[in-house]
Amino acid sequence: MTAPTTAATATPARLIDATIDCILEEGLYRASSNRIAKRAGVTWGVIQHHFGTREALLLATFQAGMRELIDTLESAVIAGVTFEERLESFADVIWRFYRQPRFVAYEQLTLNLLRDPTVDAATVRLVRRQQTKIGALLTELAARVVDGDIAEVLPPAALLQILRGLAIGLVLADAVPGRRRSASPDSGTTERQVLLDALAALVRSTRNPLHERQR
Repeated sequence: MTAPTTAATATPARLIDATIDCILEEGLYRASSNRIAKRAGVTWGVIQHHFGTREALLLATFQAGMRELIDTLESAVIAGVTFEERLESFADVIWRFYRQPRFVAYEQLTLNLLRDPTVDAATVRLVRRQQTKIGALLTELAARVVDGDIAEVLPPAALLQILRGLAIGLVLADAVPGRRRSASPDSGTTERQVLLDALAALVRSTRNPLHERQR
């Protein structure tokens, strides 16, 4: 028989996971304190003990997601000698975060924190600072992929938007009500490969003319 959950055994990480699951299945505004507590198998008092308020729990959930993304980006390595190899490496980084179902919950939290008039200004500034840091890290990684004259054909910002756009589009499609969520970020492999092949073909088709102009 499983021992009953208490405030001492219910960790913040477990409560954050329950919050994410609740948002994914019911939406942010239906993810009430009571629903989250029930999903975690605790009372509201346990949530209050760890976070104080629902709003504080939502902010902690958002921060956990952003820390995960920042850690992913800061530890990322763009490997490969050829453009195709570096492109594949960068796509792996993008897919690692944006193709997981949890991203949908993080996106809902981000929009809520930025647009809810009841959210204090300090929290909004925190969200924007993290967005700026993430954007800078992503742009830096993209620049390692399209170094040299390739950047004239495919600017780093464009490459980032193209890859991230597909990854987010796929995960949002999986989140459509009534559609079974993908079991892993490996789904959508065909779409990803078609896009990478198209980008590689674009660079190959224009690389020689670029060199000719430089002579």
